[in-house]
Amino acid sequence: MPPVERDSAWITPKTWNTGDLLTATDLNEQIKTNMNDLKAPPGGYYRMDDSADWTTTSTSFVDVDATDLSTTFDCSGAGDLYVFFIGTVSGGTRIYFDVALDGTRQGLDDGIFGMETSANGRPASFFYKIPTPSAGSHTVKLQWKIASGTGTLYAGAGTASYDVHGMFEVREIG
Repeated sequence: MPPVERDSAWITPKTWNTGDLLTATDLNEQIKTNMNDLKAPPGGYYRMDDSADWTTTSTSFVDVDATDLSTTFDCSGAGDLYVFFIGTVSGGTRIYFDVALDGTRQGLDDGIFGMETSANGRPASFFYKIPTPSAGSHTVKLQWKIASGTGTLYAGAGTASYDVHGMFEVREIG
């Protein structure tokens, strides 16, 4: 998942004093740059539109897809990370999702979201907040496991009745 393109990074606003001269440079740095940063915060987005659906038989958490459902980006260290996921799943008896920040799962024993599954596709979604990580480069990955059997996450691969296009998004907001 490619990171969001940014043309700027947040700049700590200046404390203005009475009598300070306001210049175009000040306005561009203090207002335009920070507004652009708010418009395109650090993060990544992936819309599922792949040639094959994902499947797992793993009963312990593994990456759904280490390339597409993973994003690495530079955090400012000033905001929380918000993770959004929506997709359609089937198979097995129960499926669980989690996110890993720099290789560390964020949920407890069974992750941050779990649901009963069936042979028919069911919608799955979650929204999760990761408290403010340190400034610097971070990687966030979508992970999953299944209680038993084989779980499927549909990837917009043309599967009859399940050609759905989910998404995975991570943003630093704060």
